[in-house]
Amino acid sequence: MSKLKIMVAGSANPHVPGYLRGAGQSNSLVNLVAVSDFDAARLNRDRDMLAAKPDVAFYTDYQEMLASHPEAEAVIIGSDNRDHFEMFKAAVERRLHIYMMKVISMNEDECREMVAIGDTYPRVIQCELELHFNPQFQYARKIIQSGVLGDITSIYLTNISQSPCNYFLNWGDPLLSYGSIVPIRPGARTYRGGALTDHPHPFDLIRWLTGREFAAVRAMSAENQRSHLAVEDHVAITGTLDNGVICFINPSYTNLEEQVATRRLLWPKALECNLKVTGTKGYFACDYFDRHSYIVGSNYVSPNRLIVDGTPRLSLDPMHSLLGCFTDCISGKRSRPETTLADSFAAIRVMNAAYKSISLDAEVTLS
Repeated sequence: MSKLKIMVAGSANPHVPGYLRGAGQSNSLVNLVAVSDFDAARLNRDRDMLAAKPDVAFYTDYQEMLASHPEAEAVIIGSDNRDHFEMFKAAVERRLHIYMMKVISMNEDECREMVAIGDTYPRVIQCELELHFNPQFQYARKIIQSGVLGDITSIYLTNISQSPCNYFLNWGDPLLSYGSIVPIRPGARTYRGGALTDHPHPFDLIRWLTGREFAAVRAMSAENQRSHLAVEDHVAITGTLDNGVICFINPSYTNLEEQVATRRLLWPKALECNLKVTGTKGYFACDYFDRHSYIVGSNYVSPNRLIVDGTPRLSLDPMHSLLGCFTDCISGKRSRPETTLADSFAAIRVMNAAYKSISLDAEVTLS
């Protein structure tokens, strides 16, 4: 099978450069045809990154790009969140396979329309929710679904990072990230579109691990640690699943940019994604960025603990995991994408409920 001919519509998402670097390698899964971006500085960065690929065309107008390359079969939509919906509709009109970067849109009406289109669309649509591909979390799902932990009673999950707004200025613009200017609470000068918008993964991951939906959320956000940011940099959330499981979620930019060298590593970490699951018969913990899983339970006797060391590490090159799934779906090797528009929308509904909870200072139920 020949390599998939693919375009990139927008490189505002900080993950897109990783895909472009992968596309420039000889072992790439795709044949990159063209790249567009509204922003001249980003487009120049992309052009420099792909200097070894002289056949790639560059555009400031994605519509012109879509019209100029009838040979292209697919597109990665990696623009600012605000522009995803219009780009999605343009890609559908071109009958392209579509790879959507997170988040697909924080506007729920737009999400509903995209999901409805996707239900009957005769091409592959996959969304970037990469935690499904991490071996630690795949192992966690296997453990949870095996029943060895008993009935799950609580889940603790962090998705913490330094602030990307310091490096990607568009990421700190509430209009570009959230799609509209909405104060985080009445009278606040901080707006929706920061850490919570950036981190759909905890909400998606909990649904995927448990097979359950969120029934209610209670969220809080104090004053920003970084006073210069226009968007929220930290949030604390408790959630209740439809079977009563309690979830504690921290999707924040709470790790400040100053790092102190310790004996083994720099602290705090630039990125953290830690999962802890408690059941009636045991306990499980793992870290996305580590190779250890820790299990305590009645099935593990003397000393009643098991540390799993050396689980497979996920390649940092997204071209060979997420895009591999995408290309396998197109070729027919897989029957459906691992992460769908419906998965994305389900996470976004919980995120918007959390924003509403912050604004109301009250628990919000999801119908």
